[in-house]
Amino acid sequence: MRLSLLLAALMAASALAEEKPAAAPAPAVPTPAPKLSDLFGDIILARGKGFEIKQSQLDEAFISYRANLAARGESVGSDDQRQYKEAQLLDRIIVTQILVNRATAGDRIRAKELSQKFMAESKKNASSEEAFSRHLKSLGLTAEQFEKRVMEQALSEAVIERELKSKIVVADTQVRDFYDNGTDGIVKIMQEQLERLAKDPKTGPDQLAAIKEQIDRLRKTNLARLEQPERIHVIHLLRTTLNRETEQPLPEEQKQIKRQEIDKLLARARRGEDFAKLVKEFSEDRGLKETGGEYTISRDDQFVPEFKSAAFSLQPQQVSDVVTTVFGYHIIKLLEKIPPKKVEFEKVSADIKDALSQQELQKTLPNHFDKLKAEAEVKILDDRYKLATPGQGGSAAAKS
Repeated sequence: MRLSLLLAALMAASALAEEKPAAAPAPAVPTPAPKLSDLFGDIILARGKGFEIKQSQLDEAFISYRANLAARGESVGSDDQRQYKEAQLLDRIIVTQILVNRATAGDRIRAKELSQKFMAESKKNASSEEAFSRHLKSLGLTAEQFEKRVMEQALSEAVIERELKSKIVVADTQVRDFYDNGTDGIVKIMQEQLERLAKDPKTGPDQLAAIKEQIDRLRKTNLARLEQPERIHVIHLLRTTLNRETEQPLPEEQKQIKRQEIDKLLARARRGEDFAKLVKEFSEDRGLKETGGEYTISRDDQFVPEFKSAAFSLQPQQVSDVVTTVFGYHIIKLLEKIPPKKVEFEKVSADIKDALSQQELQKTLPNHFDKLKAEAEVKILDDRYKLATPGQGGSAAAKS
């Protein structure tokens, strides 16, 4: 239920800054059919102590979900799949409403901090306010709807932090075991399963070997997360070929002028002029004021491939040819190559502890949500939206 996890999908496309790779334009979202609420009024789908969930709320959630799929080139699927997803979405709305109703004054202060931070980061990562608004529109959301959703999820997280996460204890030895051996909660569960099966005479050696292999794979995957890949420290000069107001490509004659400008700047850099000074004076990188045009990146970072390919092909202090991307014309200078290494324990111990705590939290959420729904006497009034098996509703909400 972490805010960053719940809302990452909503803002995936807008998380790319001006110099990062351009996402493919989201396919047009089909105009939704008339809602039931338009025809018959806003039908109540579920109710519990202190709340009701109406058809319009589910419709809004489903439109956003479908838009996210469309942006990734995916679709909802069959009618049965749609029905099941709607049931999951309704369950998540119910759980969120219950959690919001449980929020204390302290939770609301914490939620305000979380939501403001998330909103600021979301807008900062968008190339402009207009681009941010366009992205929300592509998701079927208004700014007001998005802010409301962010605040609701922030409240949910604050309540869960207070009621559950604050009570989870992760020992220092567990943190060290993860760092040294890749042992997490899933590995421990599989090890216990392996020990039980090893005592069972009916268990064959192939079955034991398969589980051991899975455990080894999980450990290696966890340890790989602690590896810092090769990175490079670069400085670049950009002459953009996009209109700063609309983010649309400039006319061809203006692009030609930009190309002539960048060619002249490259010649000056090659003659030995101070490249950082040229960047400061001529670069149109939106982040220039904050970064000075400098970035430290890995091959996995979300920069346009043409930029990464050119940057990683350079030697220290070498200046690239003109590199053309969707953002314009770049000149890149490699300042430093940083070899791969395992991140120092002191730098990641807090993150490891939080990850292990989050893992423990995820184990407790389904039962906790089921308990909350029982206490709230939740009733689903439309049989189509009843999840098939007990406990499934909690799991769906936790994973959404």
